Amino acid sequence: MPPRRRFLVQSAQSIDPISWFTGTNLPLACAALVVVYGFALIAGQWGVSRAPVAQLASVVLAAGACVFVHVITRPMRPPIGWVVAGLVFTIVVAAVALSALDYSGTPFAIEFWWAPSAITLATASLAPYLTAPKLLVLGGAATSATILIGLSLLEPFQDGWGPLGSAVLIGYSPILGVLGTVTFSYSIVSTMSRMLDGPPRNEVDGRAVLDEAANVVERVTLAQLSARAAPFLERIADAGVVSPEERTFAGQLARRIRDDLVTQSNLTWLESIAHQSRLVVVDPERRARTLDDAQRTALRALLQAILNTPGTDSGSLLVELREAPDGATAVGVCLDIAMPQGLRIMHLAPYLLALGTAVEDLRVDRHALGISFRVSPEGKQR
Repeated sequence: MPPRRRFLVQSAQSIDPISWFTGTNLPLACAALVVVYGFALIAGQWGVSRAPVAQLASVVLAAGACVFVHVITRPMRPPIGWVVAGLVFTIVVAAVALSALDYSGTPFAIEFWWAPSAITLATASLAPYLTAPKLLVLGGAATSATILIGLSLLEPFQDGWGPLGSAVLIGYSPILGVLGTVTFSYSIVSTMSRMLDGPPRNEVDGRAVLDEAANVVERVTLAQLSARAAPFLERIADAGVVSPEERTFAGQLARRIRDDLVTQSNLTWLESIAHQSRLVVVDPERRARTLDDAQRTALRALLQAILNTPGTDSGSLLVELREAPDGATAVGVCLDIAMPQGLRIMHLAPYLLALGTAVEDLRVDRHALGISFRVSPEGKQR
């Protein structure tokens, strides 16, 4: 996919899942800002409100929407879609409507209304996890709803501002927030796309990369099989005579070698590597065969980097592959590791970024090493 089009289908978090600078607690920070800013302005207009409890409830509702974003964006959870993101904005717009209903018909100063900023902060909390088009559509819809609510419930009771001035006062914060987050998402995705699609990436994980690990496994297997048969054949060649006992032993040896070859042929490339490494593969449906060359190379490089990480618990690396409902292959990697988080991220970041360019929905748990991603069904484009 051309880098200039990736911003249409990828979010900042999906294209750079572990080194993304805002971290995983941005929605909680936005929730805290909603509470602090909302309570401060509500306190200044306390005597104007007909039911201050309604204002406090609306602040809690808006902050709860940001907390909800934090919960649904935890590591190993699926990406946010239109429905979930729309639910978040619906909750915040409901908080705006509740606040406007309480202030309706009162001598309220609309320039001190806190609710439009809740739309801004909710949009910011979703910025890492939504594509630019989703942010623009959903944020724009929530902003339009906020302006309409304010003009219908508050503007008729204002003196001096007029409909246009009131619309500007209500809409400037969420409009700037939506435009700012869309620009931010576009800049992150476009910058990372240029980095990932540049010459260094093509040299590292293209289809022309030699599958050295598979060759090593094949050479080791052939050496093991040859080690069984070669001494026996040399002994017969030196003697020049084949005894009945040697015929019986030759038949047994042939059956063993045949069984080993059949077993080896039934193994996937991932299971073959697992036999030579400290990792456990759970792949009952042989889904590893659905990965293409670029995906195999990127996953193999990541697994090798994990195994070479200091503090890795031998035998604790688990790779599991399952069929998803849509026919795709869901892959999960988990490991017990004692290495500090910061050093672990710096060590694995290049391999995760390379893997992210070859698979879909890459999710990384930054606290405990857990990785999941999807591989599209054969024949479908990413």
